[in-house]
Amino acid sequence: MRPLPEVLRERRDGAALELELSVPGDLACFDGHFPGRPVLPGVAQIDWSARYARERLGVRGEFSAAENLKFFSMVAPGARLTLKLRLEDSRLRFEFTDEARKVSSGTLVFSG
Repeated sequence: MRPLPEVLRERRDGAALELELSVPGDLACFDGHFPGRPVLPGVAQIDWSARYARERLGVRGEFSAAENLKFFSMVAPGARLTLKLRLEDSRLRFEFTDEARKVSSGTLVFSG
């Protein structure tokens, strides 16, 4: 089982990044969440945001807080999502959307 979705497309503009993601059913985060009706956990969305920001935007420091977290829609295996990241000093704003709606959003704070 793999930990991250497949990146289908990537666009970067300075401190902003947009990724189109394919969310296959064999991701580790679906294991046990929930049997018979798997749903992408919110913590996985937060983790993916931080990981991609570190890899592609060079975010440094320790994760210290999450602010204004909102989860609007459930995501099932097989979904395609767009992840938008914007780095503003030590704050990372993220937003996941699917073809029809906003899925989640929030701000991750890094210290150091």
